[in-house]
Formats: sequence, C-alpha cells, structure tokens
Amino acid sequence: MPKLPLKYFCYVCGHQNDLKLKISEAPKIDRQQVKCSQCGDVTHLLTTACPKCKKSLRYFLADLDFPTEMISLSQVYVDLISGIRDSLKDHIKDFKVPVPKKWTVNLECECGHKYQAQIDLPQLK
Repeated sequence: MPKLPLKYFCYVCGHQNDLKLKISEAPKIDRQQVKCSQCGDVTHLLTTACPKCKKSLRYFLADLDFPTEMISLSQVYVDLISGIRDSLKDHIKDFKVPVPKKWTVNLECECGHKYQAQIDLPQLK
C-alpha cells in the first residue's frame, strides 16, 4: 500500500494541509477522513492508487460519507426487493431482480494506464 502526498486546502478556512496518506491500489477504494489542522473541519475522501505505477493518487472529496450513503441506499433497495419477493413466494415460483454487484468508476493515470475502482454493494440473499 503506497503512501502518497496530498495537498488539501480546507473548504471552511482555506488552510493548506500537507498530508501523506496510505492508499490502496485499484480496484479497491479506501474511505478516509481529512481533518483540517487549523479549524478542525472534517472532509470525507475516497482514495485509490494506480495499480500499474502505484504513484498516482485519485481522490473524490465530499462532505457526506459517499460510500456509506450509497451502501445504505443500496441496502434499502435490497431489503425492499427481498420483502416483495418474500410476500410473493406463494404466488410466484422464481422471482429474480438484477441487483448491481459493484459501484464502479473508470479512471486514467498520468502513466497512461486505464483502470477501474469499485465499491461492493449489498446483494439479495
């Protein structure tokens, strides 16, 4: 797991934060929180590194914890589909609904390598 530099300017106070973050290689995406050393504001990051050169960092900033929100919403969808399936089990023999297995983003590194990073989503049981 490479440790890569990230220069981050706080959205609240503008303070420059120079960080070194441990970053997993794609397709894995890590969730990290960056806390401003001046005002204490917290920002959520999704981070991944190029699996070929291991030197390039890709990140997504958000005030929300995007993976948690996405997984929670996916879980509600899966629970709803499961409830419908269970309520129809006496009437329908085979109930199938396609559910995405992963949330995927296509990325390209400065080294020219194209790759994907992904987050696993809840599945029907």
